[in-house]
Amino acid sequence: DLGFITCKMVQKKDGTCGHAIYNDSARFPPVELQYDERLFYCYYQRRNSQGLWYFFIRLYGGKKAAKGYTCEIHLGNGKADKNSVLTADRVARVDCVHYAMNKAEIEESGCCLVVDDAAVKKMNSGDEIFRVWWKVSRKKKAENGN
Repeated sequence: DLGFITCKMVQKKDGTCGHAIYNDSARFPPVELQYDERLFYCYYQRRNSQGLWYFFIRLYGGKKAAKGYTCEIHLGNGKADKNSVLTADRVARVDCVHYAMNKAEIEESGCCLVVDDAAVKKMNSGDEIFRVWWKVSRKKKAENGN
C-alpha cells in the first residue's frame, strides 16, 4: 500500500459517454480524501474550449494550511489495476490548492496535472476511459518554510 486512493472514468452502459465527453466542458463530482485529520477533494474536469483535462487536489481550508501539503496525481490506462500506480502514463507532483481559489486561479497556479484530449484518448481502453490515483503528503518543514 503506497497510500493512494484511486478511481476510474467509465463509459455509460450504452457506450455514448466516450464521444460526448470530448465535445463538452465537464466537471465531475470530486473524490473525497481524508488525511492528517483534514479533508481534501480530488477534482478532474475538462475545458472544451481548450480540449484540456485538469486534475488537482483541493484542501478544505485556507492558504496557510494548504502550503503544508504536497500532492501526487497519476493518470493511466482505464484498464489498469487499482494497485498498478507505477504503470501510470502521466504523473504530477504539485502543491495542494486551497478552497478559496477560483477555477482560473487553480488553472494558472501550476498545481494541476494538465492533459490534452489526445493523451486521454490514448489511455481509453473500451469501457474505461482512464484511471487516476491521488495522494496527499505532509511537506517536510524545509519545504513549506516552517
